Amino acid sequence: MATDFVAAAAAAGGAKRRRVDARGVQGEEAAALPAVHISSLPDELRQRILTHLPLKEAIRTGVLSLEWRDLWKSRWSHRSSVEIHLRSRNDLQKELDALPRPRRRLDRFSLIVDTCKLRSTELRRFLDYAAECRVEVLHVETRTSTAAEKLNFHLPRSSPLLARLSLRRISVSKMYYKGAQPFHALEVIRLHFVSMSEAAFGKMLLLCPNLRTLDLRGCDCSCSINWSRFILLPASMRSVTCAECDGAVNLKWANVPRLQSFLYSGSFFDAPFVLPGVATLSDLYICLSSSISGCFNIKEFDKSLPNDLSGLTVLTICSNALPAASPLSDDEATPQLPKLSNLQGLRELQLLMLKMMAANLADIYVFLNTCQCANLERLFIHLPKSDYEPMEVEASLDEVGEEPLEINLDNLKIVKVMNFKWHRIEVQLVSFLLRKAPSLNKLLLVSPSVAPLDVAGVQDSDLLLLKEAQADGKIMLSESDDSATQPYHSEVFIEV
Repeated sequence: MATDFVAAAAAAGGAKRRRVDARGVQGEEAAALPAVHISSLPDELRQRILTHLPLKEAIRTGVLSLEWRDLWKSRWSHRSSVEIHLRSRNDLQKELDALPRPRRRLDRFSLIVDTCKLRSTELRRFLDYAAECRVEVLHVETRTSTAAEKLNFHLPRSSPLLARLSLRRISVSKMYYKGAQPFHALEVIRLHFVSMSEAAFGKMLLLCPNLRTLDLRGCDCSCSINWSRFILLPASMRSVTCAECDGAVNLKWANVPRLQSFLYSGSFFDAPFVLPGVATLSDLYICLSSSISGCFNIKEFDKSLPNDLSGLTVLTICSNALPAASPLSDDEATPQLPKLSNLQGLRELQLLMLKMMAANLADIYVFLNTCQCANLERLFIHLPKSDYEPMEVEASLDEVGEEPLEINLDNLKIVKVMNFKWHRIEVQLVSFLLRKAPSLNKLLLVSPSVAPLDVAGVQDSDLLLLKEAQADGKIMLSESDDSATQPYHSEVFIEV
């Protein structure tokens, strides 16, 4: 029996070796065949391949080689983008009849309404056409106040490939959703100056389970919206922007732990936000319409931030939010460090100074001292455009106090100061940066007028430091903004 077992094992081994040998021979034959690269295929075949990809993925193939760079634009034999601009002189029925037929796949459909004649039922016909063309990018915009108040946007009943939705100056009503299918491909929603109710917004988000980017700007949320109680935001959310939205909007996103980007501009007291404690943000933009100075307000703001900000690489913060870097004090406990003190990974910082008094300079000192941004490489400072009274600044210079010795800006390479007006407090800030940043390569001062460096009341040591830096080419003066050196958050929602 043992002999039979050995013989069977040998036979099995021989069969296995024969299969391996056969595969080896086939492999050698396959290796001998010439390699066929996809880029060597005719344009017609490569365009046919691109028709099976979503628009976003088709565009990405442009990085493969020069042959692929613009091939995605011609992947359809017909016109792949339809842009309609309705004016008062246009015949709406003729515009509808002029839409390309038979209906074919569309990458983008844009409808701009510049007339008050269009009715919501007619708008629905345009949108149904776009849905039947399986559009991927949909943009709807009104340019008259009458149209914005009269028209109501309804999501198409079915548009399985819709990936990006952009609405501007239009109302989002309580839509008819009976039989509506989820928009699994929809990843980006941008609503600018849109009026919407809690119910409409909630239903819209429920139909977008894979939403990654939500951009709200100037929206009218006058109907009270408690997002944590009534509106379930998709867990796939990565980026959220909420700028200058009216109405009581309570932003609480406990169910979006993968949030990476958050941009907020508005009143923290009227529309507070509470970000997920486990979120790992990579960029954060905070611009508040009023100051959060005061122990209670600082604590509430600190609670709204994620627990760990060590992975944050880009931060934009306004002067009204800078007090959040102050140590948290309590009558019954020792001061605790705020969450903003853990910015080890910060590479770029932008300060939006809505005011630039001595107290604001002191806030900058406290912020840099508390946060210890040792890896900071780029610093952008927006000073107020409006001119403030220098005498008021001079009278309060005692509020600044001593420059903190512990501030470490050894890795700072680029500093850009906008709206520099050569006031004493501004010169003091620039000289401070020159002293604390030994590796500084460029300090760009954008000033409405190139004024002389001899500013009254400025210490001789500060003036000497600025003159030496200007002579060495480290300081560059310009009356216009340098477009080549822009911050990551180049869009400032509040006029500084």
